[in-house]
Amino acid sequence: MHIFLTGFMGVGKTTIGLQLSEILGLDFYDIDQEITNQTGKSITELFEKNGEEYFRVIEKDTLINLNAKKNLSVIALGGGTLTDQENRNLVLQNNLCIYLFKSWEEIEESLPKLKNRPLINQNSIAELRAIFNKRSSYYELSQLKMPINTVFKPQKLANYLKLLTNR
Repeated sequence: MHIFLTGFMGVGKTTIGLQLSEILGLDFYDIDQEITNQTGKSITELFEKNGEEYFRVIEKDTLINLNAKKNLSVIALGGGTLTDQENRNLVLQNNLCIYLFKSWEEIEESLPKLKNRPLINQNSIAELRAIFNKRSSYYELSQLKMPINTVFKPQKLANYLKLLTNR
């Protein structure tokens, strides 16, 4: 079993995942970082040179490899990972998936700070909102929805997870 973190770009999947893994004493993996390590190219480079379809194939292979690891770990997914049915099945079966939730308005405020994100470079604000709305239905399939707001603390989430898993 693994703890997967999902949500739209800019919600803090990597930052929260790192903090959560430290608190729980678990390994942490960021799927985008794993892809970068594996290919030697940034996510932006992969999108620009090979296209999103190619990227999604590598993403699926990386997800399968991470899921096959025996030790319980925290894994930050990419914002689009759950758009694929096979990926959703893999993540949602025998694992815990946590939707790190921010409203569109909160995400839109943070967009100027998010550099080197392929979707931001290729889409208007209206298009990004449409992508957010479409992906939200996939994120909502998660077993746990955690609002990421001013009172959010990774320690609170860790305590909750310890209660859930009896660890």
